[in-house]
Amino acid sequence: MEQINYADYVEILQSMSLEEIRAVLEVLQKSTDSYIYIMDLDTDTYMITSKMLTRFPFDDVVIKNATPALQKIIYPSDYPKVKEDIRKCAAGEQETHSLEYRWLDGKGRIVWIDCRGTVIKGSGGHRLLIGRVTELGKEAKADNITGLRREVRFKFDTEEILRDRPETIKYMMRIGIDNFKEINEKEGVEAGDNVLRELADCIVASLDPRVDVYRLMADEFMLVDAAPTSDKDPQAVYEEIKSRVTDTVRRKEYSCFYTISAGVIQGGFIDRDAEEILRLTEFALNEAKRNGRNQMALFDAEVYDGYLKRLAIRRLMRQDINNHFKGFQVFYQPIVSTPEYKLIGAEALLRWNCEQYGSVSPAVFIPILEESGLIIPVGKYVLWQAAQTCKKWRDILPGFHVHVNLSYVQMHKSDLLADVDKCIKEVGIPPESLVLELTESGYIETDTRIMELFKNLKEKNIDLALDDFGTGYSNMRYLKEIEAKTVKIDRSFVVQALQNDHDFSIIKHIIDMIHSLGSADCMEGIEGEDELDKMMKTKPDMIQGYYFGKPSSAEQFEEKFLNITDSL
Repeated sequence: MEQINYADYVEILQSMSLEEIRAVLEVLQKSTDSYIYIMDLDTDTYMITSKMLTRFPFDDVVIKNATPALQKIIYPSDYPKVKEDIRKCAAGEQETHSLEYRWLDGKGRIVWIDCRGTVIKGSGGHRLLIGRVTELGKEAKADNITGLRREVRFKFDTEEILRDRPETIKYMMRIGIDNFKEINEKEGVEAGDNVLRELADCIVASLDPRVDVYRLMADEFMLVDAAPTSDKDPQAVYEEIKSRVTDTVRRKEYSCFYTISAGVIQGGFIDRDAEEILRLTEFALNEAKRNGRNQMALFDAEVYDGYLKRLAIRRLMRQDINNHFKGFQVFYQPIVSTPEYKLIGAEALLRWNCEQYGSVSPAVFIPILEESGLIIPVGKYVLWQAAQTCKKWRDILPGFHVHVNLSYVQMHKSDLLADVDKCIKEVGIPPESLVLELTESGYIETDTRIMELFKNLKEKNIDLALDDFGTGYSNMRYLKEIEAKTVKIDRSFVVQALQNDHDFSIIKHIIDMIHSLGSADCMEGIEGEDELDKMMKTKPDMIQGYYFGKPSSAEQFEEKFLNITDSL
């Protein structure tokens, strides 16, 4: 590709009129296959050489109101980023323009171009963007490590196939190295480059010669099977590549161990443009890695739609959080003591309702809050709402306490101790009226910072409850370490005990062990009278479940339960 060094001519160009500059550029045009242009950023006037008129549907060599006029030349989805980049040049936020994007030629066909330019001040003081446009499809653009064609060539070739013969595409496969970052960090960049070459060789050796291979960013490769003679299905291709990689690693005595994952999109989904194909194959590759790595995943439209919905939910929740927690509400489910079935407390449970999706299940939105970090501000919201409600209800039931669920993210990523301490003091409730619930997890026991947090909470007389006991870790030493005041036995454990005498005996022993550690138990998920009668034989300390009340708003809870102060 020819390089025109405009910097050498800046002083000369600054002294010339626009007409003189245009004349110079017409001369320069004769020495390059690229297209030369000037854009007056102050007047939004685009001036091109006559050569460009023969290739693209411009009306004249001088285009006024250029930014909107270019919209019919630039591929629609690329126009916003081009417009924004030109705006930055016009505003003086940047002095260069360098983008790869798509134009439409005179026949409406997609042409990938590399557009570069430099901002100078002309003789009239106007800011001028002077540069060149190069068609990337005319360039070889090989990757200098593997020798394969690069991503920009993939885009160009793919647009051509989709335009002329989309029915020939059998699959596109995106391959990534599972631990490439680790290789670069521990073994060095040179070792990483060698791995890239090895993988490229393994890929090429496994394919029909007519299958195209490209190196994308970093450690990823793209295979495009649009060859009439190719008959291998993508799974067979992936397994052969993986086998060659394994043999290579073994032959080099594991000096650089790595595995590969792959995401595949098949012909039925290939009706998009190159950019979307890149997004879909990236999603499929990430699914393969999320599912354990060293495997291939086929693009699943239903899974992808679910992913897009989760993104939309995250965006909507963020909007609602920033709008004073619009749509969020704290519900309360009663907790009763035995054997009198007296109301002694409630668990605070978060609910969210949005305009687009209505009432969204906590099983859906809670994980999204956690992975996005939004659980931190929302957790503080729930804590304060629950504390204020507890203060109000303790005027009716002096011993009333409220349970608030904690996320591992809150414990690990926020100053929870300070948040809880401030809430208790400013709301004006005794520390013992607040019980913090955590789901059992082996991660907590091994996290010294969190164990220190629990110690500090206890020193402030704030009690802990272990939720969902029986669903996961279930380590009695863990119970002893965290010194939970209450252990809540999960509904699934209760169901097993109701159906099986052996499990029923186990749950009785578990309750005895909980008591031996100085903790109280709470039986979760009691839904009917028969369940209640049987599980009462285990002599639980507390019960929570639909039989006594479903989660309800604070107003509904007050109306149903707080008119009676002695028992339910």
